[in-house]
Amino acid sequence: MSTPRPVKLLLRTLRAQLVYAGLVSVAGTFVFYFVLQQLYYVDVDEALLLRRDEVAAKLPLLASPADLALWQRLDRDLELRPLRPGEAAPPTRIVGEKRYLAAANEWEPYRTLTTTVPYQGQPYRLVLRSSLVESEDLLVAIGLAQAGLLVVLLGGLVLVQQRVARRLWQPFYQTLAQLRRFRLDQRAPVELAASPTLEFQELNTALTDLLTQHRRLYHSQKEFTENAAHEMQTPLAVQHTKLELLAQQPDLSEEQAQHLDALLAVTQRLARLNRSLLLLARLENQQFAADEQVELSQVLTSLTAQVQEQIEAAGLSLTLALAAPVTLRANATLVEILVSNLLVNAIRHNGPGGTVAVTLTAGQLTVENTGRAEALPAGREFARFRKDALSAAGGVGLGLAISRQICDTCGLTLAYEFAPPNRHRFTVGWA
Repeated sequence: MSTPRPVKLLLRTLRAQLVYAGLVSVAGTFVFYFVLQQLYYVDVDEALLLRRDEVAAKLPLLASPADLALWQRLDRDLELRPLRPGEAAPPTRIVGEKRYLAAANEWEPYRTLTTTVPYQGQPYRLVLRSSLVESEDLLVAIGLAQAGLLVVLLGGLVLVQQRVARRLWQPFYQTLAQLRRFRLDQRAPVELAASPTLEFQELNTALTDLLTQHRRLYHSQKEFTENAAHEMQTPLAVQHTKLELLAQQPDLSEEQAQHLDALLAVTQRLARLNRSLLLLARLENQQFAADEQVELSQVLTSLTAQVQEQIEAAGLSLTLALAAPVTLRANATLVEILVSNLLVNAIRHNGPGGTVAVTLTAGQLTVENTGRAEALPAGREFARFRKDALSAAGGVGLGLAISRQICDTCGLTLAYEFAPPNRHRFTVGWA
């Protein structure tokens, strides 16, 4: 499952604001239309009532029904007729209706007032109409006005957000740049950019305390590692020297010589274990700077020549294929240790008549060897002190763990693959 592409916090905030403003604007269009429509109807109804009073006041001035008929022909929005015998007088009421206009060939909305007025002593049914602007036209006009307002609002919001956010978040990006340049081994104290914003002040204070504590722990661990390397190597070297002197005594029995040989082997193993553990500690504490240009072809040529005697003594054959010169930005010492560990591992876990194949391409280094017809335990290929049936005798169980840690330190990848029937392949990759 692919991880979603990260989005800037400012962009996510701006998106939420734009969506909210758009929803409010669209909803406001309909609310505004409804309120305006009601206000418009109230105003038209008041005008119809005033016109009713005006018609009632002018009716006594008409001398005959002929004058009334002429008035109706001149005013198409007015109807006056006497009530039929038995017809009840209609109450005063105002309703909305649609009327077809032949001239326009469409239906138009009207507000219609129906009431009863007296004329020459008889009740007359009075109908007054007032044409309305079509609701659809009104809605379109309001929608266009709101759309224009929305464009101005959202455009201004984007511009204001960019200008204000750039100024407000500048201390954050300054702090981020300083954190990217920060190194645990630097001697200068951590000084993050000041900010007038309270949240950034609290963030800088917390980061300063955290980085100061980490630098203190780093230097403490580094000092311990250096002291341990010195204090442990010296006794081991003295012990090894004394045991060698004892082994050279002429009056040693065969049993004593065997015990001394065992002690010498254990001392050498302890020395290797001490060096490996100290190297792992230094790697985990990031005490190596991976900022050198390392010519990998030269490293492979040199190290394969150094292990040629071991390969011949073990009855193995070595093939070296360098497709192209490769230069890595890493730590030269660590790269040499990495390649040496992989070569020693390929020799130690091999058998008489086996092969070791080293291949270098533009994108990866592969060290492949024959060995047991069984893959390393899945998930534990690079575990420390791995002890199982596939572990080689005489090793300290840290070679592959150190190789993995070196790759992590130098920005490389290390993968293991088993190819039946008995081929074990370690691949170092880089971008």
